Amino acid sequence: MRIVLPRLLIAFCLCLASGLSVKAQTWPTRPINLVVGFGAGGNGDITARIFAEFLARELGQPVIVENRPGGGGIVAAIGVAKAAPDGYTILVQAIGPAILRPLMDPSVGYDSERDLSAIGLLSETPNVILGGSKFPARSLQELVDWAKKNPGRLTVGHPGPGTMGHLGALLLGSKAGITGTYIAYRSCGHMLPDLLGGQIDVGCAAYAPPFKSSHILAVMTAEPVDFLPGVPSMREAGFPSVIASTWYGVYGPPNMPAAIVTKLNAAMNSFLQSDEARSRFPGLGVQALGGPPEGLTKKMAEDKILWSKVINDAHVKMDDQK
Repeated sequence: MRIVLPRLLIAFCLCLASGLSVKAQTWPTRPINLVVGFGAGGNGDITARIFAEFLARELGQPVIVENRPGGGGIVAAIGVAKAAPDGYTILVQAIGPAILRPLMDPSVGYDSERDLSAIGLLSETPNVILGGSKFPARSLQELVDWAKKNPGRLTVGHPGPGTMGHLGALLLGSKAGITGTYIAYRSCGHMLPDLLGGQIDVGCAAYAPPFKSSHILAVMTAEPVDFLPGVPSMREAGFPSVIASTWYGVYGPPNMPAAIVTKLNAAMNSFLQSDEARSRFPGLGVQALGGPPEGLTKKMAEDKILWSKVINDAHVKMDDQK
């Protein structure tokens, strides 16, 4: 029995692995559930729905979009992390719940790098630095010069503690050596009236098409953005290390078969090169990303290092959002 039992176990494991391999090769044979970790109607949701339509045609099966915005994306992440790794439940998640929220609140109960399978970087919405109507600076360098001449007087609006707008503004302050008062709003929509009315000096938030280029001092990307002609990137503005974008990744449950991850990644990259993405993304203020699964894994690791320092230095906590 001591000899036979291991052989039986080995045979069983080989059969199981073979069965999983066959299923991966024939996948998909039924509808796919695409979980979205944020509410309906925003740029991320619209992007995910355009992707789902393309994915359905590419894979020959319906792709059903399910919004699960509870807990700022936590409900979606935990739900997908517990799903069967058969390729029929996948997730589109933003950097906030994927990386930032667990850094500010370790009690969330998941780690995206450990508990999800990376499929690929889908898209990003760049953050922008907006000048207020009464603020004298008309460039990022002028903003920094003014803040240095007037230490502590700069007022910076952002769409809530722990958002990329908030963290991007903190990163700029740290790298540029300037101080000020950071004012949290419930959303970018709540911030804009004060910005346009001159109640605050500058704002930092994810780009939205209503923003006028004349109000944008810089886009927080390394390179210029096609749909923001004439707006300098952070490298052009003289601050190449201050990069802050709200990116979206595609994930699956942990331990997904490599063959399914490869199929989904290939379909995602085909989508990002399609006429649909190229024609509709600029109007949404969205840039295509793409690349292999390892690109998303690398991005998560890099951003965890970068933003954990910003969060720790500024003592940003989830309690700040209550």
